[in-house]
Amino acid sequence: MSPAPQPSFWSAAEPTCQIWRSILGFILIQSLYFTAILAIVMGGAWLIGSHPTTIVDGATPTHLAIFFLTFLGYHLGLWLVVRFLHKRSYFTLFGPQKRVLWRQFRIGILIALGVALAAGLLQMVEPLFVAPQDQTQLERNLPTDEWLLVLAPALILIFIQIFAEELVFRGYMLQQLRARFQSVWIWAILPSVAFGLLHADPETWGINAVFYVIHTSVVGIVLSFVTIRTGNIGAAAGLHFGNNMSMVLMGNAGSLDGFSLFVAEVDLMGWTTSAAMILQTLLVLVAFAIWWKLTQGQAPIANASKAD
Repeated sequence: MSPAPQPSFWSAAEPTCQIWRSILGFILIQSLYFTAILAIVMGGAWLIGSHPTTIVDGATPTHLAIFFLTFLGYHLGLWLVVRFLHKRSYFTLFGPQKRVLWRQFRIGILIALGVALAAGLLQMVEPLFVAPQDQTQLERNLPTDEWLLVLAPALILIFIQIFAEELVFRGYMLQQLRARFQSVWIWAILPSVAFGLLHADPETWGINAVFYVIHTSVVGIVLSFVTIRTGNIGAAAGLHFGNNMSMVLMGNAGSLDGFSLFVAEVDLMGWTTSAAMILQTLLVLVAFAIWWKLTQGQAPIANASKAD
């Protein structure tokens, strides 16, 4: 007797994968998220006696903490939509195991830190190509004792944020679309481009907003393939967490730097930022290509071989 087929990452979505239901679900999730942004930002600003726009800037630990709490809106929206529109458990968004595979999560963190280290080492050659006045300058942002106090809460909030985004785009959207369509253009590229466009901020990045959208879209596509191949949200969440946790050590001055021990004084609209974004995107693709090559010899996980 042949063994029972292994459930795929998207199996739980198959009974209710009608496209109208998926579109409605995504709209409802986004609506609840933006409602949470409004409520939490306005409420937080009122409690601390600050203007709402300063909360969104995230220039202090308190402001950035309030901003990250808005991602609870994604979790609430997901729970309501999956439970009542799709009649399935919130935990099915993690994969057929209904839980995070923490070993994959830890491996994802290590890979993300490796990519960040490679980017840092490559950027050490910056003085060879950039005039001294244009080189990146590091400055202390928080006193060490204050930074140590906010470190654990900051990592918890980043954990909430990355899982919110992963469960929406590599959980809900990926499952719903892969259950309905086989084309990677629909289940991987389309939601990843939407993910990238949500990060568009020309006011902060100028022309580099284009490179930022491209970078986040490419990362989204990579995370989609990683999730399909591993059959669990853990690896993608680990990669995302490993990337975002770097903000507690170093951030860009004036851009969500409230948790950062150091900040880099860089021109976010300048060509050096463009080069840095292109470099990071290429490193992500190289790391993914190496990982994909190394895992090709393994038995396909979660019916990954059936994903076109």
